[in-house]
Amino acid sequence: MAVFARLMDPSGPFWRTMGTIADMIVLNLLTILTVIPVVTAGAGLTALYDSARRILDGTDTGAARTFLRSFRSNFAKAGALWAIVGPVGLGIAALWLFVVAPELAVLKTLISLVYLLVFPFVWAMQARFENTVWRTLLNAVVMAVARLPYSGGALIIHIVMIALVALTWMQLPWALFFLLLLGYPLAVFGSTPLIERALAPLIPAEDDEAAEAADAGGADTGA
Repeated sequence: MAVFARLMDPSGPFWRTMGTIADMIVLNLLTILTVIPVVTAGAGLTALYDSARRILDGTDTGAARTFLRSFRSNFAKAGALWAIVGPVGLGIAALWLFVVAPELAVLKTLISLVYLLVFPFVWAMQARFENTVWRTLLNAVVMAVARLPYSGGALIIHIVMIALVALTWMQLPWALFFLLLLGYPLAVFGSTPLIERALAPLIPAEDDEAAEAADAGGADTGA
């Protein structure tokens, strides 16, 4: 009876997991809708990373509402970031497709690796910090390289998710629909804790200021 009661508890792990899965599905649909027009892809990706972080730390106001609010507030700068990051990614893909030169294989691999390491940090940092477009790009590169264990871990999670989709398609095609329903948010939710750890050195200053303000407010109230 106690086990059944725990299972039915809305705040229990089972229903929390179900809620997170439902949030992923909602975010996947919204991300697809905002990425398809291409020009809004940057805002869509920023909103996805922002929503995933807020859902995981419990500061969201519902998956759809959080996503749409973040999409609107980051639309201009995220669009400018995408205007840079998107063509760079396209150029790297073209390099692999059309430049067949064995002596450039190492260089192409390094460029691709750096791009993939930096890519999630661009959107996570745009959602997290207020900066100019170029400062956000620079900070994303610096943090991805300086905090390599975390950025590398985030990249591995993305690669594992892609491998999981491929393996499911070959071995359990009937289950592929479920993975596609979760989509890219599955990788984002998995990598967000690592990205947050990577960005931790940039966050304490904000937290300390908030704590000092709260302490000052408490002192004033006490006085």
